[in-house]
Amino acid sequence: MKRLKLSFVLLFSVVLLLTVSPVFAATSQYTNGLLDRVPIYVGSAVDEGTTVSEMTDDNPANRAIVDTNKLAWYKFATPKVINSFVLKTNGETKIQFYDDKNNLVEVNPLPIDGVQTLPKAITVSIIVLKPTTSAYVHEWNVFETPSTPPSATTITWIQAGDKVVNLDWKSTGAKSYNVKRATSSGGPYTIIASNVTTTTYTDKTVDNGTTYYYVVSAANEAGESANSPEKGIKPEATQYTGGYLDGIKINLGAKVGSVLESVKEMTDNNPNSRVAIEGNKFAWHTFVDPVEITSVVAKTNGDTIMEFYDEKNESMLAYKPLLTDGIQTLPKTLNKVKTIVFKPASQYSSYIHEWNVFGTPSMAPAQTKINWIYGGDKVVKLEWVDTGAKSYNIKRSTSKGGPYSSLAASITGTSYTDKAVTNGTTYYYVVASVNEAGASAYSPERIIKPQATNYTGGLLDGLTLDAGDKFLYPTTPTKVRELTDNDTDTSLSISSRTAVVWYTFDSGKEISSFIVGSRASFKLELYNNKNELVYEQTTAVKEGVQLLPSPIGNVWTVVLKGENWASEWNVFGKNEHQPVPAPLNLTATAGDKSVVLNWSKVNNGTGYNVKRSTKAGGPYVTVATVTGSTYSYTDNTVTNGTTYYYVVSAVDAISESGNSNEASATPKGGDVVIPPITDDGQSGNRALLRLILNNGIEKEFDLSMKEVNAFITWYEGRAAGKGSVMFAIDKHNNNKGPFKNRKDYVFYDKIITFEVNGYDSADQPSVPEQKPNGNGSNGNNQPEPEELM
Repeated sequence: MKRLKLSFVLLFSVVLLLTVSPVFAATSQYTNGLLDRVPIYVGSAVDEGTTVSEMTDDNPANRAIVDTNKLAWYKFATPKVINSFVLKTNGETKIQFYDDKNNLVEVNPLPIDGVQTLPKAITVSIIVLKPTTSAYVHEWNVFETPSTPPSATTITWIQAGDKVVNLDWKSTGAKSYNVKRATSSGGPYTIIASNVTTTTYTDKTVDNGTTYYYVVSAANEAGESANSPEKGIKPEATQYTGGYLDGIKINLGAKVGSVLESVKEMTDNNPNSRVAIEGNKFAWHTFVDPVEITSVVAKTNGDTIMEFYDEKNESMLAYKPLLTDGIQTLPKTLNKVKTIVFKPASQYSSYIHEWNVFGTPSMAPAQTKINWIYGGDKVVKLEWVDTGAKSYNIKRSTSKGGPYSSLAASITGTSYTDKAVTNGTTYYYVVASVNEAGASAYSPERIIKPQATNYTGGLLDGLTLDAGDKFLYPTTPTKVRELTDNDTDTSLSISSRTAVVWYTFDSGKEISSFIVGSRASFKLELYNNKNELVYEQTTAVKEGVQLLPSPIGNVWTVVLKGENWASEWNVFGKNEHQPVPAPLNLTATAGDKSVVLNWSKVNNGTGYNVKRSTKAGGPYVTVATVTGSTYSYTDNTVTNGTTYYYVVSAVDAISESGNSNEASATPKGGDVVIPPITDDGQSGNRALLRLILNNGIEKEFDLSMKEVNAFITWYEGRAAGKGSVMFAIDKHNNNKGPFKNRKDYVFYDKIITFEVNGYDSADQPSVPEQKPNGNGSNGNNQPEPEELM
């Protein structure tokens, strides 16, 4: 009995001790700090209020309420150095730290249930917890050294580019973070970066095509948290990488500078992610330093517009990207771009999946597709889909699948005519898109056999026709090719909404016959240049050419009407008008904010169209039209530093010629650098100056080297837009007759080229040599010009 009684007493004592003196769990993030079980005051101000124990009892189930107009506070007997804290609350609060001189440091805690490291250690006398709204505080503590590691984090963003991976993760208030990586899901992981104090990391030690698995851990003086959940990614180079916008945040808003949000989805090299851009807002990015942009890429679900602005916020270009998933070359190179804008082309929203801009494209353009091919009499015509390429290469083979031979390179349009073919031979064509990064894969192969048939040799060979419900002012005009492709296997139903098919020529024709491939009758109508009907005829049902009773002249439009299927249509005749020839010998000379053009005269031309592009080969825009007696033009609407490409076409009353040769120039400012011929003992003291003018005339003058240098000085100055437009050249010993002197006056814009042939001579002219003055005279007297060139 005594033994039992003693055991009962011991057991009761143990229970009593456990009840009276509870201990804190050693692993709790709320313990081992400066506030362990310390009563916290709650009141309207420091040094006021009553104490509560719930927020420091290591029991997150308990809580104390702190109203909006109240605060919780604690004053240390002696100042303490604090480097971290923990706070579990249901509301938004601030923690205020005061030193012994009442200096304030305020911290906004993260809404997490874990130890958070302060930006730097603080010597504190008073700590204050100040809710923004009424809040329940479950636990609160501060530490000289944290007792437990931080909370685990989560990777919130991962993006892979060309040999790079970018990570973002959630802040847990850790002192630092460790980034780990594996090439197998689940590890083992290798630390690739430690003591990272931000919440982002760029891994440049990766290989394209390899899948990597990442985790991040949070760390402080107490140790390391568990790893974050794993994220896998495969870096690779695509058409979306290698530009200025790789992986950066893009701003969204209603105007530049007014940021509603910043997004990464359109620059993450992941076409499956996307951002909706509403009609009343747009995306934009402003570069720290201006950049040069030559090309762009965009993956969208609708029509959009890119706008480019310089440092003065002046518009440089508005570009409508093609709906193609590849790099597109801009119409011109843009120098010193400061801000780029991307927005829907209409009020409706668009999804933007990817966006980037390039100084030099990182990849070749998208693959194109031949969307139309025609084989006629010793001719093949091709057209292909525009991919925004800088140019295209066309290749051909006589065997399916190649090998292909190059037909043409650096074609800037989307069509090509091959006249080097033999009737009856089958040809296989491919087209490649090209930019500075290289050529795309070939287009799918297209096959064609050129041949002469009853349907070839006419005025409609391979042309695109118009079709609609009526000839004039159709309600639903469309473009058709089935009737002019020399292929009877293709046909068109001419009825209902396409009851009329027609073609309008660029000049008057004389029509003598026609052909219609059909088992039904149609009506052929011919119209003049005033859209007046001049002839009509019902076609016979037969496969063959049908003659008109007599040739019909001044035909500008041919029309076919009916209500049945037709496979082919052509009309035969000749031009009534001899086309005006294209100008020759176009030259372009750059000046300061100007370019001077000269070309040769065209017979029968009544005017010239001056066309310009910032891209070799065009497309060109007409910038001026001059009269037929003018063979030069000065373009003053240019910008220094930009290269311009020019062509000129001739026009007469009813037609326009083809374009001349292309000439280019790059205007620039600053002083003109004069290259005089120096007296080096090798150039000679005299020279024959030979001028070639744009009308084909050649002029030669025997001059002193001083006079030659005066001419060169004038010419170079005029090229820069300075000085007189004409120059007087002394004819010296050719002053035959009763004249004291004779001069030739030459105009700058008439000179195509000149050459200087120096030689030594002991004979010097008896006439004093003088430098020409500004009015073109070479002396005090100002004689009438003998000849204007």
